[in-house]
Formats: sequence, C-alpha cells, structure tokens
Amino acid sequence: MQTGAVEVTQTDADVGDIAALALELAKANGAEDAKVEASRTEGRSVTVRGGVTAERKLQLASEVTITVYRDGRRASTSTSDVSRSGLDAAIVAALQIAAVAARDEAAGPADEMQLARDYPDLDLYHPADIALDHMVESAHRADSAAYAVDKAIAATNGACVHTTSGLSILATSRGFMGRTPWSMHAISASAVAAGERERQIGFWSDAARNHEDLASPDEVGKMAASRALGALNSRSVATQTCPVLFEPMAAMSLLREFVGAASGDALYRSGSFLTDRIGSALFPEHVSVFEDPFVMRGMSSRCFDGDGIPAAQRTVIDRGVLKGYFLGLYAARRLKMSPTGNGYGPHNLEVRSGRSDSTGGLRSMLSRLDRGLFVTDLVGGGVNRLNGDFSRAARGFWVEGGEIQFAVSGVTLASNLLAMFGGLLAIGADRLARGGITTGSWLIDEMKLGGH
Repeated sequence: MQTGAVEVTQTDADVGDIAALALELAKANGAEDAKVEASRTEGRSVTVRGGVTAERKLQLASEVTITVYRDGRRASTSTSDVSRSGLDAAIVAALQIAAVAARDEAAGPADEMQLARDYPDLDLYHPADIALDHMVESAHRADSAAYAVDKAIAATNGACVHTTSGLSILATSRGFMGRTPWSMHAISASAVAAGERERQIGFWSDAARNHEDLASPDEVGKMAASRALGALNSRSVATQTCPVLFEPMAAMSLLREFVGAASGDALYRSGSFLTDRIGSALFPEHVSVFEDPFVMRGMSSRCFDGDGIPAAQRTVIDRGVLKGYFLGLYAARRLKMSPTGNGYGPHNLEVRSGRSDSTGGLRSMLSRLDRGLFVTDLVGGGVNRLNGDFSRAARGFWVEGGEIQFAVSGVTLASNLLAMFGGLLAIGADRLARGGITTGSWLIDEMKLGGH
C-alpha cells in the first residue's frame, strides 16, 4: 500500500526495505507481532540575528522505531543505526524490555480489517531545492523588515528560514505498509521593542507544505515588529470580571485544551474533565468543530494514524454537542470504544459559527466586546485537565467602547474551560490557519481578570 501517486525514488525503496527488514528480524527474534515506523529526513535551516548570520544547519537523518508484542506484552525502541546489526540490536533490546513488562490486554497491532486500504494523494510532498545562500537572504529580509518598521525596534531575537522533507513508512506484521512523503517549509521572526521602562517581544511565523505558499519574509518581519511595538507602554488593570476576546492565535490554545481533554490518553487515565461527556452540550448551539484529514497540503493531513487505522472526516462538535473523542487504537481498547484514527493526534480542525459572517472581522468583534480585555498572548501553564480549571497570564489590550485604549500585561485570567466553552458568544471572521487549526477570534462572555 502507498499514499498517493508520488513517484517512488531509490530513497523511498531504501526506507521501505529497512521497514521490511525490521519486521523480518522481529519475527525471527521471537516477536509474535511487530510494528515499524521508519523515516528519512533531509533539512536545512538558517538563522539571522541583528543583521548577522548566526547559524546554518544541515540535517540528514534516518530513524526506526520498532514496537514488539509477545505474550500480551509490548515494548518499543528507536535507533538511527539502520544496518541489519543495528536493527537486530534494537529488536533484542525491545524484546528484553517486553519480557519484564506487565501484561496488557489492550496492547497489540490493529487487526487486518481495521487497517486503511485506499487513500488519496494529499499533495504533501513539495521538496524545495533552495540554495542555502537564498535561505540566508530570506532570513536577512525578515530581520531587516522588522528593524525598518520603527526605530523603537532595538534588537531581534532572530529570523529563521527552515525547509525539510522526508518519507515516513509505517509497516506492521499483519500486512500493512503505508508510505507518506512530506515536506514542510517555515519562516519566523522575533523582534524586540524598547520603551522608556520596558522591552517587549513580538513573534510571527508561517509554515506550509509548499514553499510558494509561505508568507513573504517582509510580511513576517513586519508582523513580529508590529506585535512587539503594540505591547509597549503596557500596564495592569484592576481586578474584575469582564468579557474577554481572544485573537485567533490565542483562541487556538483554548481549542488545544479541548483536544487534550478529549484525547484518549487523558480519558483512559481518568484525567479529563470530558470523561463520559459524549452527547453533552459543551459549546453554544452556534459552534461546530470539523475534522478533515484530507485537506490538500494541510499541515495535519494524513490518511492513516500510527497504527494504520484510517483517518476520517467527521464533525467533532455538532451545534455545540460533543460527538466524539480523539482515539488511537490503544486508548480505544482501554476505553472499550472504536478507534477514530487519531493515534497521531487531531487532523485539521476547523471551528465554525452559525453567527459568523464576512463582516465579522476584528473590528466587529471589538465592537461586540465593547468593554473588556482583548488577548493577544497567553503565557505559561495553569490548566487543570482533570477538572477544567483555567488560570493563565495574559497580554493584550484594554478595550472601551469597542476601541483599543492601551496595552495590558501583568494580568491573569481565570475560569473553568466548561464555563468558557459554554460562554463562547461569537467567533470572528478574522480566520487564521496555523498548525492544523483554523479559527477566528473567540469572544467569551466573562472571566475573572486578576490585576492590581
């Protein structure tokens, strides 16, 4: 089996041969079943800081992770030595670990009938033959663009350009071998703005499967500088309860908290506030969350997960109601549920609202906020996944009459995630796609704001 119609190269064949050899050796050494994840990655990155080329990196790596199953036990080892002797040593070590591991009825590879069989080409493979000098030039452009925005930009923490591509192969002793050629290109910049009594950092980045889909270096540098400048002259506000507007990047972190609590590991360990909540209304009726693993060039697109279970399009939140969890094979067995093909995590989540329209951009969302905190950054941890309690430091702007008044820092937001999800009044049309999540800004009805 193979994903898509990408031409097989000699490198592809090499990785496939390595995976097949590892399976053969696992069986020869006494494993009842085995799973192999083999990969080959090539990458380059450059970093420019303060107009000086600070770093150039080249990467060429092969790695194999082998999971063995015997007598109801399992163990995994990884190695970068993909020679026959290197694989054999890793397998022997895994079997020795498995021999002293506890028996686990949920362990074991996917059954043949559960495995993915047909998959589309998701257009994930766009290796770019970019000269290192050109990458350096792009990083310099982003770095220079940040300085050019305003004389208050006193320094940069670096502009980085990165390109990588590779091939990942998953093979099991039950006849599955799936291959995923992929590429990822990224650019980022971090700028430091200096005020009379403070320094603030702004960061911006972009990533894409195809280099041509990336934001320009100038745009990334300017955005980093603008975010740093906007945070200058910040101050705290009085402790109070008020509505809070989260810009898209900050809203994504809230959705990730939902994903973490709805994921198998947290659920089967009884560490989630979403245990036994399927069929419950978590969000208002206007909110839905869709999962689509088949987005062309999507950053979280894939045809199968780490057990070979097929990924599927589905509605995770349907008009506010939780319809399903994110389950890999092992977690599903522990929970006595069906796997959802999420052994590698969620696939391209999109948050939609029945109340959003094309005119509901940031300006409209600020008007709806009227008076409260507009959050641009959340800092640190402070989320209790067991009960949903939320407490995190925040940075952003104070808003009065729908207009930004001044920058805010040194405050803490507190609530409970269930209350926050249930109090999601509106989702903006200022949509942003990053890291497999697409959403607009989120307006929450009220949170406790800890200030002075």
